[in-house]
Amino acid sequence: MLIKPPPAKSPWRARLILVGVVAAIVGVFFLIRAFSATGQATVRMQNVLPYQHIEPIGNDILVYDGISIFRLGANGSRRWPQAFQTGPNAGYHTSNRHVVAWSGNQLHILDANSGRALFNDRMESTVQFARAGNNYVAVFVGERDVGSVYVLDYQGRRVDTVEIRHTVLMDIGFFSQPREMMWILGLEVDGTVPTATLQTFDPGSLVTGSATLGEQLVYRVYYHNGDLRTVDTRRISTYNYRIRETATPVLIYGWYMQDVRVINRELYQLLVPMPNEDGSMNFTDLRLIRGNATDRVLHLPASCVGVVLGSRAVYAFAGSRVYTCRYGEISFVPTDLSVHVTRVIGITQDDRAIVADNNDVYLIQLPH
Repeated sequence: MLIKPPPAKSPWRARLILVGVVAAIVGVFFLIRAFSATGQATVRMQNVLPYQHIEPIGNDILVYDGISIFRLGANGSRRWPQAFQTGPNAGYHTSNRHVVAWSGNQLHILDANSGRALFNDRMESTVQFARAGNNYVAVFVGERDVGSVYVLDYQGRRVDTVEIRHTVLMDIGFFSQPREMMWILGLEVDGTVPTATLQTFDPGSLVTGSATLGEQLVYRVYYHNGDLRTVDTRRISTYNYRIRETATPVLIYGWYMQDVRVINRELYQLLVPMPNEDGSMNFTDLRLIRGNATDRVLHLPASCVGVVLGSRAVYAFAGSRVYTCRYGEISFVPTDLSVHVTRVIGITQDDRAIVADNNDVYLIQLPH
């Protein structure tokens, strides 16, 4: 009985197997590299560019690409059934529950979870900007220093109107006292010297407070634990809802308020040296004000281009490294990243940094 020898293995088949094994090894290498920096994946956001309007919303990000607004999850997947079309030259602002968007004189109010339109209307003039609160939307309609602020509920019903005259409207916001109230920051230009002003309103009722803040440029207003805080180029001032000063101002000359976050009911305020004239940052020192008692300067081991407040730590970015300083500590721990950070855009609630590596945008889970 003759036994046939097994057929000779094709050298091409062996080479294909070898190529497949090598490709698998390379894939595993890059996967490990993406996970090695922080223990979590570094995810590239497809079709998202750094110059687009990108903001964190909960654990996700919201993007306006010049035509439409869409919401992406941490893995890059679409959270809304479809993008909301706004057209060119649009803007948006978001709370965790709602998104208000505008383009020309068109106003849109969206459900933040589904992207569904709750209200659409064409205003009588150009919408300069709008702000979303928990219960209301404030819409500034008109010209730069003459117009009206309309306060709407989320069904589009008009609750209040504030007329603006001879004042450049800088910003609007909402706060709870305990019901939702509104503040308006303006710059009076009628006199010889521009002067910052702050007003508070109980929508649908009355003006609750009004004050002149002085000649320094106020560039940020925020609320915590019953107090409104204003930040200008020299100091942080604290007021109650009637705009009466309630604490001694904190001097910050030479520093810029970069980030504010409330963690376990305690206020954290992060300052960096004043940015360059083009808005870029490059710094080796930070200033962290925690509550009303702790005011500390932190020294970085390298020059950094961006910094954010996380839920447990301060994160500063320098090239392919992130430096982590836990709250209550003074030293930074370096962690290597799989991308080279050229710009820091923001941070999600679950501590994923939104960063740019030249023309690409990534979400990176940060170390705790």
